[in-house]
This record gives sequence, C-alpha cells and structure tokens, in this order.
Amino acid sequence: MAITVSMIEEKEFKTKMRGYDPIEVDEFLDDICDEMVALQEEIATLNQRLAQAAQQQPSAYAPAAVPAPAPVAPAPAPVQVAKEQPTPQKEDSSEAAQKLLARAQKVYDETLADAKKEAQEILDSANEKAREQIGSLQDTKDALVKEVDELKAAAKDYRDRFLRLIEDQQHVLKAETALFDEE
Repeated sequence: MAITVSMIEEKEFKTKMRGYDPIEVDEFLDDICDEMVALQEEIATLNQRLAQAAQQQPSAYAPAAVPAPAPVAPAPAPVQVAKEQPTPQKEDSSEAAQKLLARAQKVYDETLADAKKEAQEILDSANEKAREQIGSLQDTKDALVKEVDELKAAAKDYRDRFLRLIEDQQHVLKAETALFDEE
C-alpha cells in the first residue's frame, strides 16, 4: 500500500496507559510529512529539469518517458550531470551567490548604519533630557537657596525685634521699679 502525506496527517492512534506521548508522535509525523512534501517537490523539479534537458539535446537522452513522481518514493539518487558539458548553471549559481552575498552585505551595512544612527539619536535625546533635568534641578536649588536666605533674614529680623521688645520691657520694668524706690 502506498502511503501518502494525507494518510499520515489523518492517521489516528489509540492511546494506552503506557504508550507513546501523542503530542511527540504527532510532531514527528508532521516532520515526516514535511520531508515527504519537500522530497516530492525536489523530484518534480529534477524531473522537469531532466525533461528540459532532454528537449534541448534529444540524442543525448533516450526517448524514454519521464515517469511522474509516485506518492511514496525512496530517497532520490542525486542526478549526475555529464562532466564533459560545461556547467553554465554553476557559473550562474556563482554569480547569483555573489549577488546574494553583495545584497546581504548591503543590507548588513544599511542595518548597521541605521542602528548607529538610531543609537546616536537615542544618546542625543538622553543627553538633552539630562541637560533639561539638570537645568530644572539647578533652578529648583536656586529657588530653595533663595527661600532659605529669606527665612534666615526673617528669623534674624524676628530675633532682633524680639530682643528690642525685651530691652523695651526691661526699660519699662526699670522705670517702674524706680518709681517704687523713690518713695
């Protein structure tokens, strides 16, 4: 019986007391399905490439029909390209890899530049906020120093007035005592 991806996905197992963990089994079966789909796609791609190559050089390949991929196939053997033929695909692949590498380097450089720019903006913003807070704190300090100086001056004024009041009261008391002494 040929096993298909849908059969694996739809298969249900009975659970028993000391059986396997159903979640782990399901995850493993999902991995198998993914691998089967990938292999089937690879087989289809390779068959298409083989058919295209056969159309381009019909004498080099036998007129045998290209079979459609079976629902379940063993791991495909790697397709061997004749070594006598130049491999423009390798050159194209090399160029594509170089272009991809250049694009990746460009994206890396742009990302790095953006990150540095953003970091500098954050640093500048933090420095500006710090300057504003320091200025605000300095203004608060100046206001508090002024208030303390005013309180000191008020306390000194109060003390001076209180001392004058005491001195005046002493003069009054001395004057009244002198009245009693004369008699």
